[in-house]
Amino acid sequence: MHKSLAPKTLMVPMTPDRPARLALRVAGQMARELGSRLILAYVSTEPGHMEQVGFKLESIDEIRDRLEGAMGAIIQEELGDQPHEAVASVNERADGIVALARTHGVDLIVLETRPRSLLERVFTPSVSAKVVQHAPCAVLVLPEERPK
Repeated sequence: MHKSLAPKTLMVPMTPDRPARLALRVAGQMARELGSRLILAYVSTEPGHMEQVGFKLESIDEIRDRLEGAMGAIIQEELGDQPHEAVASVNERADGIVALARTHGVDLIVLETRPRSLLERVFTPSVSAKVVQHAPCAVLVLPEERPK
């Protein structure tokens, strides 16, 4: 890829219950090879959910720092010493991902999608589909990695 066409800023949306290992690995490799900035983003639908997964609600900065701590082993395993930033937001997941991408000038969002049942497809909108429709940048959607 010609360097001028390469994404300068990559973002990987993550949650503690779905750590997006494949997206982390792919985005980390791309960032290393292209010299891109890498952002890890955590979006929760409600402040109470952040408390349920171990985050106290002092500030977005503290939530971001706790994300790094709670997921540190996974991040280290998948990214190694790859430099990255972490951001957090309280919002509906797809809207939050899109908003963070706009705020941080993201060129490529790398996210994972998971298999969904028929009922989920009918009654629950797909986060990845909504991100693809509304993102201000390109979106790379990867299948959720299956346990070996």
